[in-house]
Amino acid sequence: MSGTTADVNDRGERAARGVARFGLAARTTFYLLLVGLVIEVAVERGRGGRQANAHGALSLVASNPVGDAAVVATAVGFFVFGVLRIVGAARDGQAQWWQRASTGLQGLFYVALAWVPLEFALGRRQVGSEQSQHDETATVLHWPLGREIVAAVGVVLVCVCAWQIRTALTRSFDDGLKLTGQPHWVRRLVSVIGAVGIAARALVFVPIGVFLVVAAVRSDPRRADGLDAALARVARHAWGPAVLGVVALGLLVFACYSGLEARFRDLEAAS
Repeated sequence: MSGTTADVNDRGERAARGVARFGLAARTTFYLLLVGLVIEVAVERGRGGRQANAHGALSLVASNPVGDAAVVATAVGFFVFGVLRIVGAARDGQAQWWQRASTGLQGLFYVALAWVPLEFALGRRQVGSEQSQHDETATVLHWPLGREIVAAVGVVLVCVCAWQIRTALTRSFDDGLKLTGQPHWVRRLVSVIGAVGIAARALVFVPIGVFLVVAAVRSDPRRADGLDAALARVARHAWGPAVLGVVALGLLVFACYSGLEARFRDLEAAS
């Protein structure tokens, strides 16, 4: 009986790891779609078209006949990945305290992130859009200490991006990947793609944190621009398409790293 129970538990753990890796693969697809949306913004010079953000990417997926099912599967993948990261942080007694804390926070982030595609699939089609971000910011600004909360969220986002840039520069993200036994060129490729992609993604999202701080200081939710508004603003300049080309390339490199992470991520370790 104990052997049978162990087999069932083992199969369950393997299934959970498979679902979590699907979540990382779905993230890869999201960033590939985002690259296409950024290019669309550059071509149209920020006028019309789909939004270059989570809303735009989810809308593209949902336009497929099996789109809603794929969106729900993505939500499940994010949730399971987040839970496994939290469990890994709790169990890994060999890791430093800050590694366990970082892994646990990452897990909480993905558990919360799962709500975005799930809300979209349940019918709230504006989730992830610019208007949704402005509305949510306006709601929080009316709370007691609302300005302080919005400012704190912006500061945390900027700090997270700064930490990710540090991670890219130190190549410490390698610690969380199972690359032992892989050829040297594979380990080198993953390291270079990860460093460039992680830093590029962080730099792209830093302005969103800054905009949140500005919105809090001015008590104006319209200042809380997301990625789409920031890119559209850049696109209207003469040099905008060239800058957006660099942004698209950086996000494409991160998408490649995300695919590699889906393959090599150590889901049990706190790193």
